[in-house]
Amino acid sequence: MAEHFRETETELAHPDWVRRLNLFGDAVGDPRLLVALNPDELLAAAQASVGLTEIGDEDGWSTGYRNLVQHLDSEANLTVLGRLSARAEIIRNLQTRLRLVEYWSTNPDVFDEQIVAPVFIVGPPRTGTSILLELLARDPRLRPVIAHEAHFPLGPLPGSDRTALEVAEPEQEFWADIHPDFQAMHELRSDLPCECVHFVQPEFRSWHWSMMFDLNGLTDQTTPAATRSIYAFHKRFLQTLQHRDGAPATFLLKTPAHLGFLPELFATYPDARVLFTHRDPVKFIGSSANLTGVLHWMRSDQVDLSIRGPIMAAVYEIMLGGAMNQRIAETVPTAQIADVHFRTLMGDPVNAIEAAYRQLGIPFDDSMRTSIPDYLAAKPKGKFGVHRYDPARLGLDESSLRAQFADYIDHYQVVLED
Repeated sequence: MAEHFRETETELAHPDWVRRLNLFGDAVGDPRLLVALNPDELLAAAQASVGLTEIGDEDGWSTGYRNLVQHLDSEANLTVLGRLSARAEIIRNLQTRLRLVEYWSTNPDVFDEQIVAPVFIVGPPRTGTSILLELLARDPRLRPVIAHEAHFPLGPLPGSDRTALEVAEPEQEFWADIHPDFQAMHELRSDLPCECVHFVQPEFRSWHWSMMFDLNGLTDQTTPAATRSIYAFHKRFLQTLQHRDGAPATFLLKTPAHLGFLPELFATYPDARVLFTHRDPVKFIGSSANLTGVLHWMRSDQVDLSIRGPIMAAVYEIMLGGAMNQRIAETVPTAQIADVHFRTLMGDPVNAIEAAYRQLGIPFDDSMRTSIPDYLAAKPKGKFGVHRYDPARLGLDESSLRAQFADYIDHYQVVLED
């Protein structure tokens, strides 16, 4: 029998306010009666809220949008809070898309912006990608995308008397309100550099949505056409930020999702430089599986824990194996990829980063010799607690997991951890 997150499992019990809110759905028989998810109504609400109607469909995004909303409405087993969360995210992203389409229409020269030699961090989750992103953001030559920019690239909604930073902060904090231990898994703040998954949300086939919701069976999210559309939107977003900045930038970017699409990444950004993080699979598979399970559980009480680990392992076995073979066959520019090992990064971050820079031909700014240690001193490991999980509960056996990833471990000489 599949094991699900339940209120009796105290380590994952909802706060009382979440439990009571969700019970309203049971009280009326169906959460759909309380919170509607209809693609036409959501789009109309977004259009009315910003006073814009033209949203474009040059890349077929609207079909993916409609399929996503219909799936969330009828297949994702969302609670009242899950539906509220989905509705809020969908409307915000429709508003962003409407505003971007208008900006692009009135500023057609935005597409003349050249995105030169962006720096990407790729690698599985929990391999140091987030802390590496924050440390590289100490580099004065690099321009990260900040979380509030991902949510509000054109600033707050017209008529707002608050900054984008202020408007975005409550949504960042909300995750920890739903699950108080979430900060121990992944810190979210509107003033921190963020992943690409956050700013490609308005391309409704993007990676963000499967991270937040169970999209099992929604096949159009993973087609080659969807991938091309995601990277096209990714580039247009960066062009928009650079156009608004009024000056060229070397963007700093990150998401584990890029790991599965290195050819598409380099097709979009031929001169990109990539820092590829590595760690013992025993450490990142279970942690990643538990994190995504919690994200889904925040929105649905029907989360099967027992399949989380094997699914995560299968996904990263394919992605890591594909990336390894692409580099061996040189179907991606191997000279533009530098490997960064988690243990090395944590043991001596300045030297690890300087070595990767040297390999990629990136100038190392001497100010980072002090700014990196200073940043880490202000953000000690375990600041928000320890992310704990039971691998067996996630369907994982550690010895079998290392055997499954033996080729990856051997090829990159990954140091095993206790």
